Amino acid sequence: MYRWWVFVHLVGVFGFLAAHGVSMFALFRIRAEADPRRVADLVELSASAIGPFYASFGVLLLGGVVAATLGGWWGRAWIWASIGVLVASSLAMYALAKPYTERVGVVARSLVEGTEAVTEEQFARVRRAPSGLAVAWIGGIGLAAILFLMIFKPSLGLGPDAPPPAPAPPGAARVELSAAGSASFSAGRLRAPAGEVFVIEFANREPGVAHNVAIYTDGGFSEALFVGAFVDRGRTIRYVVGPLSDGTYPFRCDAHPAMAGTLDVR
Repeated sequence: MYRWWVFVHLVGVFGFLAAHGVSMFALFRIRAEADPRRVADLVELSASAIGPFYASFGVLLLGGVVAATLGGWWGRAWIWASIGVLVASSLAMYALAKPYTERVGVVARSLVEGTEAVTEEQFARVRRAPSGLAVAWIGGIGLAAILFLMIFKPSLGLGPDAPPPAPAPPGAARVELSAAGSASFSAGRLRAPAGEVFVIEFANREPGVAHNVAIYTDGGFSEALFVGAFVDRGRTIRYVVGPLSDGTYPFRCDAHPAMAGTLDVR
């Protein structure tokens, strides 16, 4: 399901960029176009993209929120930074673009109706106001920043991307486990010695989705005995666990509860 929601998110991104592209095209043409009637038409063209723009924005947010939840990304700094950049750039663009297009539209329509209160030079200054160009720069820089954060997923100094491997006690038993998707682990049942520290070598083979291993006292997952750090980007982590008493314990990925199994400690 994670990849499907990423697909929904990207569909929203595509629609968002397409609608945004219409507005950007109109803004650049307005700066270069001297014919008031054509300028008025360009303002209307830009306004016509607002509906698809907000619809795509909603799809983008829906897909992103669900994918981030399924992928276990809410604890990472990069996703909050991405949201911050998106909100800040969107608000800044709206604050600049709306008064700019409204003013250009009013002047252009007045000239079409035959007013002589505005000269060609004044009309040119209105069309070429810095705020129009600033909208394009803010949009481009904001998009580049969001793409960087999504692709490279930096920690931004708020924590490592993945913790370093823990030192394994000499002679400790080792258990291997991996995650190849958001549906299940590579094994549904693990075995470990009772009363001894043991090591779980956990490999996340699904780049782009964070997984962990957490061991609980009961099937209701109400009390954790061990909670492993999340790992992503196809990395492997070493969990040092125990010692645990003789018994049977459920384990799962905390971000994907459907990924679960049983640990037999004997």
